[in-house]
This record gives sequence, C-alpha cells and structure tokens, in this order.
Amino acid sequence: MTEHSHVNPFKLEGSWFKGNLHTHTLNSDGALTVEEAYSIYKLNDYDFLFITDHRKVTDIHTFQNDPSFLILNGTELDLPSSEVGTRYHIIGLNISEVIDANDPQDAISDIQSQGGVALIAHPYWSALSVKDLMELDGYIGIEIFNSHCHLSRSKGYSTVHWDDLLLRGRQIFGFAVDDCHWHFNDRPFDGCYAWISVKASKLDLNSLISSISNGLFYSSNGPEIYDLTVNENLVSIVTSPAKAISFITFDGKGFRFNAVDGFISHASFPLDKLESYVRVEVEDAVGHVAWTNPIYL
Repeated sequence: MTEHSHVNPFKLEGSWFKGNLHTHTLNSDGALTVEEAYSIYKLNDYDFLFITDHRKVTDIHTFQNDPSFLILNGTELDLPSSEVGTRYHIIGLNISEVIDANDPQDAISDIQSQGGVALIAHPYWSALSVKDLMELDGYIGIEIFNSHCHLSRSKGYSTVHWDDLLLRGRQIFGFAVDDCHWHFNDRPFDGCYAWISVKASKLDLNSLISSISNGLFYSSNGPEIYDLTVNENLVSIVTSPAKAISFITFDGKGFRFNAVDGFISHASFPLDKLESYVRVEVEDAVGHVAWTNPIYL
C-alpha cells in the first residue's frame, strides 16, 4: 500500500488542465472514430484525452501533433473474478503495448512495468465489494463517478466504496470519468460529462502522469473548486456556487453545510485531530458534484 502525505495542489505552482481518462472508440465498443472523439473533447475545452479501448492500444499517433490538446494511450482490461463472479475492469494509463494478463493483480503489475498507472473502473457497476478491492495492490485509485454507468444504468457513483477503502487505511484517489461509448440513440450523450482537473507544471505526458500519480487533481461532473486551505486546525474551501458543501470523514463524523437561501461558495471544517482523512464534496443546484482527493491527517 502506498502511503501519501497530503500535498495540496491548490497551493502549488502550475496550471490546471482538464481531461478525461476513459474513452472508447470504434476500435472496441465505441461508436465514434478516434478523430471524432478527439474533435469533440477539444471543442468542449478539454486539454487532454486518454483512449482506453478494450484490451487494445489504439493507434493515435496521427493526432499527437497539437501541443494545445494531448491525446494519450491507455487501455481497459476486464478480468476474472469478484467474489460474486463479476469481472474487474482495470484502466491502464500511459501504456504502449497490449497487455495479455488474465489475472487482475498481474494486469496491474504489467501496467506498472510499462511505466503506467492503474485505476479500478466503475466498482459499483462491476458489483465489486470492498473485499474484492482490498485484495488488489498497486492501483492508485477508483472511479468514483462514471458518466456512462450513471446515464445508462444509474450505477455511476462509487463513493461508498471509496470511503470504505479509506476507512480501512487504503490511501487511494477518486476519479470522475466519462467511459464514453457515444451511443446516441437509446441513451443520453455520455461524452464531456465528467472530468478531472489536474495541476501540472505544463501540458505534457510526463507532467500529467506525475501529477495524477500524486493526487494533484480534483474530480467533477459540474462544480468547480477554486481554492483549498489545510492547516492543523481547519480545512477551508472556495467553490463555484453550491447548494451544499460536505466534509466527509470516518465513523459518522464530518459535516454538510447547506445553502438556506441562494447558494454558498465557501465553507470551513474544524478538525478535532481524530480524523484519519477528510475529503470534500461540492454539490450544485442540479445535483452535480465535485470531489477533492482525501486530505490525510
């Protein structure tokens, strides 16, 4: 298990870059070409996009000549088997070779051997238990929100899995992703719905991977987070207009600040020094949410 001391991205030098980590194309079960996916995300003010077709490394070199928008390699692997017989889905970011593993721990190791990072995809949709997730090592986080699973099956939120893992001492990050398949006819549009905002020194692969690996990002499907301040006695946050700001920690503790009239855009949570972690959720008027990564105390 990796131990993380808290590094606050809001207090670091650098710029914020918006991106999606989970995207499918016609090379697996998506409905659009790489070029179409590239164009849609770029037009919607994203800065980077990972293509994660199933058990493939899709050829993206034709679209890698634009320094203002990065398209990057990844993959999605589905592997046996959870305690109820469902399959793990594991995202590998920054890989260059196809991974043939048939065991989830071997897959994570193979991703790491290529210099990549591994995430567990949509644990709620996959019917994974905390026991399933505790049995694996080496992944840096889980998808706490997945647009495709939310819009097609109402199983997009996995924050309960996240808190259960954090409570058990697994210091992992939470990612909001699209997992877009572009199925227009029978489901809502599942692209450009969620993202992570990464603080990095510049827009290039090494800077992004370094920042993602160290949790220097927040996730969202709507609200923005402008500032986060942490000291030994207080956690404070500044956000876009919200109807609620929640400080979530273990053992029934924490607090939800609700807007009484209109909106709130800042809140502070006093620490009693018994919390092992605190994370913050920001909910807007239509129920969309932004999430900080855990602050380890």
